[in-house]
Amino acid sequence: MQPAKTPSLTLTRSQFAAVRAYVQGMPAAMVADRYLSDDADDDPGGESALRVLLGLRDRMVQLAHLHSRPDLAELLEMGPGRSNRGMDRRVEALAELERLGTARPRADHGIELWFSPALARRLRAQKISNLHILVELANRHGNAWWRSVPRIGSLAGGAINRWLAEHRDIVRDEHGAPLLREHVGARGRLGEAVLAPGLRQLVPFELMRCPEITPGASSDAKASFPEDLSAVRAWLAANEAQQSTWLAYRKEAERLLLWSVTERRKTLAMLDGQDRLDYLAFLRKPVPERLWVGPRAPRDSVAWRPFTGPLSDSSVLHASRILGALFEWLQLQGHVASHVWQAETQAQLRLPRAARRPPGTQFDRDSLARFLAWLTTQGQAEDGRRYRAAEAAVRVLQALPIGFSDLAEFKREQLGTLGESDGDFAQEGRDDPARAALARHWQDRGLDWEGQAGRPVALVGPPRLPPTGRAQRKADSSPGAGYSVRGLHALLSQAIERYRAEVDGEFAARSPRDLAGRRTRMRPQPSGEATAPE
Repeated sequence: MQPAKTPSLTLTRSQFAAVRAYVQGMPAAMVADRYLSDDADDDPGGESALRVLLGLRDRMVQLAHLHSRPDLAELLEMGPGRSNRGMDRRVEALAELERLGTARPRADHGIELWFSPALARRLRAQKISNLHILVELANRHGNAWWRSVPRIGSLAGGAINRWLAEHRDIVRDEHGAPLLREHVGARGRLGEAVLAPGLRQLVPFELMRCPEITPGASSDAKASFPEDLSAVRAWLAANEAQQSTWLAYRKEAERLLLWSVTERRKTLAMLDGQDRLDYLAFLRKPVPERLWVGPRAPRDSVAWRPFTGPLSDSSVLHASRILGALFEWLQLQGHVASHVWQAETQAQLRLPRAARRPPGTQFDRDSLARFLAWLTTQGQAEDGRRYRAAEAAVRVLQALPIGFSDLAEFKREQLGTLGESDGDFAQEGRDDPARAALARHWQDRGLDWEGQAGRPVALVGPPRLPPTGRAQRKADSSPGAGYSVRGLHALLSQAIERYRAEVDGEFAARSPRDLAGRRTRMRPQPSGEATAPE
């Protein structure tokens, strides 16, 4: 079933004339024979002719809503006029609607005006009520935005993406700028780009190429861009022993190279102290967003962006430390005379003590309890599998002294092997919230919690496998496998984001890692006793 509405809302003069005759009381069969002979059946009966006319009338009602004219829509929905005055009002409404012409999508249009009723109901159930909200969701999550919306599959999601791409230049905000960002609907692949001022398309580090140096060129800046790229490549090569370290270094280096070329038109050796401060401010708010910010995408896709969003203060500090190491290495190699990421200036990035939450500090116990109660409530819906999975993950993180990354690999057989630190959760048969949440989650996965005791099955895993060959191959090669670290992060990030948007904007958790038991533990406390960090 194609979820997006396919009939055009461009109506002909004959169709308007037919509906005009119908509201004036002419029999349906006579109207169809006179005005719709090309569109109707060869021998239209009264019932089929009436069905055709009512379908045209419904399309005109929809057209009136698209033009924000509910008064015209209401008149047409009332059917043929019962008096001369009633007929005249409907004829005037049709004339006005015909003058308005074909409607164009607007950001404030309700989604039911452009999509089928069944699809519109599913979108509205998730509080996606108009095109503006739908476009913002697509901007935030990219082409796979529909994965975060229950009961929206790849067929409906793909159809909506095509519709959004077709109307990219039409759906605009109040300032006249297109709402949909370039990465939504982008299907092409990035090519190599020259790292030099005038760079139009941001590319990842591996696709950066040196500008050609013409003989006799006198521009030291131009000659230094190839040196920048070569120097950074050498620095990365010197730090490739640890894959995770190398990836973090590459990310920060490519961001700085792109910023210095596009925003400052300077080489690394030309950056000064003010550039450093401006860059740190840029990390907290990368602008323009259309150029710099987008959801995760393959690095060779035109949907790729250097950022997924603004960086937190701790992430800015981490980036500054990495760039400090880069510039220290560049100085030792003689690439820069002196560098602007000095160690003593890094302390200025630290937040005031009162504004920071040190590792191990507890959340407010009631705040975390409300979040878990919300997950439980959301999981009671028939399509609440992801909420039940999120609740199970959070309760396990609270019950066991393991880190967030460890949960992705934690197996059923490992329960009871952590010693006394397992607490009550390690005791088989005990009825506690974590075990009950896991039992519900395992039921969604088609697994028997009690029957799988001691088996190498991941505690938390996808309730349903994505309809992809890769997911099936992973399931075949590793039965009982759980989420990847990235998949688990996405699951809990979406839950936190929705909870903060709908319930508690001040919820202390900003990242799924904040929910790990090593950082905070929610345990029952005697009445009146203060909760102390572990």
